[in-house]
Amino acid sequence: MKCERAARVGDPVVGAGLARVMVAMGLAVGLCLAGAPGARAVDEITTQGYVAALGVDNEVASGFTGKGIKIGVIDGPADTSMPEIQGASITVKPMCSFTATDESRSHATAMVSILAARGYGVARGAEIINYATPSSADTYGAECEHSNIDDAINAAVADGARVISISLGGGDLVRLAREAVAGAIARGVVVVVGSGNDGAQDPADSLASVNGTVGVGASDLSGNMQSFSNYGRGLTVLAPGDRITRHKLGTGQIVDSWGTSYAAPIVAGFLAVSMQRWPDATGNQVVQALVHSATKGPTGQPLLNPNGLDTTDPTQFPDENPLLDKIPGNEPSAQTVADYRDGVLATQSVFDDASYVYRGVDAEVARAHPDRSALGTSPRYHKKKDE
Repeated sequence: MKCERAARVGDPVVGAGLARVMVAMGLAVGLCLAGAPGARAVDEITTQGYVAALGVDNEVASGFTGKGIKIGVIDGPADTSMPEIQGASITVKPMCSFTATDESRSHATAMVSILAARGYGVARGAEIINYATPSSADTYGAECEHSNIDDAINAAVADGARVISISLGGGDLVRLAREAVAGAIARGVVVVVGSGNDGAQDPADSLASVNGTVGVGASDLSGNMQSFSNYGRGLTVLAPGDRITRHKLGTGQIVDSWGTSYAAPIVAGFLAVSMQRWPDATGNQVVQALVHSATKGPTGQPLLNPNGLDTTDPTQFPDENPLLDKIPGNEPSAQTVADYRDGVLATQSVFDDASYVYRGVDAEVARAHPDRSALGTSPRYHKKKDE
């Protein structure tokens, strides 16, 4: 099956692989379908191939379902009427007012279902908040022109998400996401992203190129990296992203799909489970455990290892994100995250985060943002000499 990529904003769509495209951001992570017509959209999808391969049922039987953990999913609007996600804790939170296409809703519903479905959800006990953003194919007004991925990331952090799952990419997305990702990491939030479906090494328009993110590529159920999956230094782990069954809304069909889009929420779900299992661990420490427990797959890339993640105590590791230097020269750096945390970052875009307070010593910045400044109060200036 040939995978058709999503078009850039304004370009014609060249196939059934239309995926999420953030408004004013360009290309999105591709989503490809291998049709399996005949099933009705109201039929329940009861399982997925990764359930047995990754031991999802064992986690559930042991009571580890991500309970008590909040996960933000940044995508289109999920259709919460699907039978497999009935009873799950899912809130759809539109970032602006728009009417989504069936494809936008289908993609988002699949992302949420991988986390929350009663038969195959990796973190079915977690609280899911779906930050719904429009695609270029959706119908939206001027309000949505200014609704960007940084707004969604900031909203998820403000709402108390401990894990954020994003299956988007391309265009201006990377530039817009960098500082919001820095803010998330500064507050202990883990950001998981699909690496993209170009079959390329570290493409610049992949969110996996943003330092600090958990970049997830796609494998088959045997751990072989799929030929379409992006790879390189931005890749943290592979997870299953092949033959994922999902609803194709508006057609009454259930279809098999593939892409790194599906691998990202699988990893996000297991991180939430690890947070439940190890309640004293920070987000950074859980990422450390993910990296240290990964196994080497048959094609040489690190594989998600749920059993290893279960048995690796994250609190043995330093409270430091190990991915902030995965691509040297890219942002955010460890210094940027520290500046964000200490309130001394003074870029204009940092004030898009409504919770950010400037605590540096630049009086001009304080005058420009009088309601968002507390001049000279950064903990950086008040540390003891031996700290």
